Amino acid sequence: MKEELWLIWKDPILRRRYKIGSLIKENNRYIFNYINPELDEAKAVGFKYFPGFEDLMKSYESDDLFTNILTRLPNETRPDYLEILNCYNLEKDSDDFDILKATRGRTITDNYEFVPAFDSSKIEFDVAGTSHCSDVEECKNYLKVNKKLYLDPEPENLNDPNAIKIIFKENGKSYHLGYVPRYYCKELLAELKKGTQYSAMIQSLNLDSQLSDENITANVKLILNI
Repeated sequence: MKEELWLIWKDPILRRRYKIGSLIKENNRYIFNYINPELDEAKAVGFKYFPGFEDLMKSYESDDLFTNILTRLPNETRPDYLEILNCYNLEKDSDDFDILKATRGRTITDNYEFVPAFDSSKIEFDVAGTSHCSDVEECKNYLKVNKKLYLDPEPENLNDPNAIKIIFKENGKSYHLGYVPRYYCKELLAELKKGTQYSAMIQSLNLDSQLSDENITANVKLILNI
């Protein structure tokens, strides 16, 4: 079975996310490669390399999850380790790759995360750009798990013509919660343009996340009728 995660780097100044790498697990072997075109775009605004993968042209391979990625996972010696696993709907015997996929390998010290490659049969993501939305404070009064969401393409967006706004409705008013993460927008927009039916809901919610610069961290589950 082949599984793939994308390495995302967020520009610390402009806060734009770039898909710069691919981590593949296949037949219990791990392969990491940098990928374009967004790698070159990221380099143009200051990206150098992911720590431990200094050669941008090299294909890295290992029988175990790379140490420089493994250190991004929750430490098993933490007293709250089991609570962390439970929070991410993981089991005590979940393997390193599953833990990386669930936690995204995020830390408070840098701007990297590993996200599942786009898969139309299973789409989950954290809402992006909530800190740029004028409705954000009022949104907090109405948000809850299983809240129905709507996807609204924003072709006039100057930063990304593929941008997709995330909207929810309450008391007859529409609220702008944030955006679909940029790394999923192109594939998802293609489905929306075809008129593909979908269901989008908040799967989990954190109004006080310490691992994000967003005002709200809302994880969304999206089902496409393909």
